[in-house]
Amino acid sequence: MGCTEKYTPCGSFAQDTGELLYINFGSCSYKTRDFIVDSLIQWWKTMTPEQKLDTELIQIKVDNGPETSGVRTQ
Repeated sequence: MGCTEKYTPCGSFAQDTGELLYINFGSCSYKTRDFIVDSLIQWWKTMTPEQKLDTELIQIKVDNGPETSGVRTQ
């Protein structure tokens, strides 16, 4: 539709059920820690008090793509 910006998703899901809990999209700052932390904060704000009490563990797994894969050329 004429857009030139690339939006990258950052989301939260329940690993045991595979249920998508929250998804956020970023355009220019998606590679920064701030974007990930901001996404976590926004997800936490969408939760009800009961859901927050039921949350015992938040495990963070990040795929930063090829920029930080650890494979370098000589």
